Amino acid sequence: MNVAQSLRSISAYPIPTATLQDIAEGVGLSADMELSQEVRQSKEFRRAQAQTYIWLSEAPNVTQNNVSFSFSEDERKRLRTRGEAILDEIGDEDTVSGVTYGYKGEDL
Repeated sequence: MNVAQSLRSISAYPIPTATLQDIAEGVGLSADMELSQEVRQSKEFRRAQAQTYIWLSEAPNVTQNNVSFSFSEDERKRLRTRGEAILDEIGDEDTVSGVTYGYKGEDL
């Protein structure tokens, strides 16, 4: 099994191959890389898993070959929470949220 196949196995949703390649390469892995125990436990692979969960939480509902794939709002929240939990585990909690906005001071 390679990295892309493992990421694809997270869900039956038809994740495009280009998306899996982009996620893998974005974290420093090759989508075609053989998945060893060492790779499976690496921060890069865990980060790729998290980003896949988060991508799924935002994926559109689709119909492909008369089979529909859709997520309820509850499922989307669980997918995002799972992705964020993985990022927290490896110490990357800021990767998802990006910029934090807030109010400081008297004038806005």
